[in-house]
Amino acid sequence: MKTQGEGRTILRWAGSKRRLVKRLANLLPRRWENYVEPMAGAAALFFHLGPRKALLGDINPELVNFYKVLRNDTSELISRLISLRASKTQYYVIRESTPTSELNRAIRFAYLNRLCWNGLYRVNQKGDFNVPMGDRLPRKLWDPEELNAAARQLRRAKLVNADFETTLGRLKAGDFAFVDPPYPRGAQTGFGFNRYATDFFSFEDHIRLGRIIEQLDRRGVLLMVLLSQSPDILRHYPLWFNRIPLRSKSLISSRSESRRMVSEIVMTNYVRS
Repeated sequence: MKTQGEGRTILRWAGSKRRLVKRLANLLPRRWENYVEPMAGAAALFFHLGPRKALLGDINPELVNFYKVLRNDTSELISRLISLRASKTQYYVIRESTPTSELNRAIRFAYLNRLCWNGLYRVNQKGDFNVPMGDRLPRKLWDPEELNAAARQLRRAKLVNADFETTLGRLKAGDFAFVDPPYPRGAQTGFGFNRYATDFFSFEDHIRLGRIIEQLDRRGVLLMVLLSQSPDILRHYPLWFNRIPLRSKSLISSRSESRRMVSEIVMTNYVRS
C-alpha cells in the first residue's frame, strides 16, 4: 500500500531516499512482523511501502513533533499550513521565532523545511536552526490530500524521539529495520560524500551502530543498512552481510545539473527468496 506515491515525501530532507525507494523495495525481505526506521528523516521508504505496523524514531525532536501533530491534530495543522504563503520576509521572521506549543512548533518546522536550502536541517551550537532560505518561492506549499494521506499512515506507527540505540533496542526476532545513518563530515574528503551538514553523527556512532547491528542479527532481526561506500565506515559493520552497490544522484546542490553521482552500499542479513 502506498500513500504518497512512488518516491513522494511530505518533507524535503537532505539524505532522503525518495529516488531509491523502488530499488530498495526490490531488496526487502518477503515478510516481517514490524517495520522500523530508527533514523526516520523524511521516511521515504515508510511512506512508499505503507506498512500496517511500524515504529519510526529520530533524534530530532522537531521532526518527531511534526509527525505527531500531523497524526493527532491533522485538520488544524493542515488548515494553518495552507493559509501560509512563500515569503522571504516571513521565512526569516518564522526562523527567529520560538513557539512553545506543539502545534506552533510543527507549523514552524514545516514552513522552514519547505523553503530552506535543499531541505537541510542544521542547528548552531545554541541549538538554533540556521539554514538560509533557498531560491524556491512555490505558489503552492502543501497538498492537503498528501498531508491527510500521510496522517492516516502515521496513525499505524509508533513515533519516538530517541537515539537509534534506544529505538533499535525495542526490536525482536522477525522485525525488519531499515537503517540509514548520516555520514560523518569527513566523508567529503575521501569517504564517498557527505549528505548532512552536521556533526551529530560521528565515526564513533558508526562503531556503536555496527555493534548493535551485530547484536540484532544474532537476535533474529531482519536488517537493511544503507552506508557510504567507504572502507573506513564499512569495516565497522558485519562482514558476513550481503553487500549490494547502489549509485544515485546526490540531492545536495542548488542546481540539478551539478548534482554528481554518489556510491552507496546496501547491506542485508537475509536472502530474499
